Amino acid sequence: MNTENKHRLKVFFGFLFFGVIMGFIENLIVISLATNYIIDFFSVIVSLCIVIPFAIIGELIVDKISFFPKTSNKKIHALEVFSEFLFFGVIMGVIEDLIIILILTRGIITINTIIIVFMITLPFSIFGELIIDRKDWFDWMKTMSKRAKHK
Repeated sequence: MNTENKHRLKVFFGFLFFGVIMGFIENLIVISLATNYIIDFFSVIVSLCIVIPFAIIGELIVDKISFFPKTSNKKIHALEVFSEFLFFGVIMGVIEDLIIILILTRGIITINTIIIVFMITLPFSIFGELIIDRKDWFDWMKTMSKRAKHK
């Protein structure tokens, strides 16, 4: 495996790792705020079983989508990429959360439930795009580990 492929794989698994963690936390918040369901072992397992495939799908598809034509203006291109990923993240997050709510509560999804889910999903998507997807976390952890050893 060449260096470029190793780097891409490392980045993919870094994003996947943080995507699963953030999705899991988001799911637990949605479960507690949008339903009367008490978080238990079953809800944790259901959340993990839903969040992992959604994170994998998200990471595999997000590299392939492009709603806007390429532009030479780097600021406009960065805004377009951010918008695409944010839009995709919100849509995937809302769908994921609604599936979990349906599985756990076997209830009816109301407009209030959708609003609560959207209000929780939006900041997680923004945080994911602004913080998580802008850093090479493996390199950062390696640097922090080296600094800790030298202290």
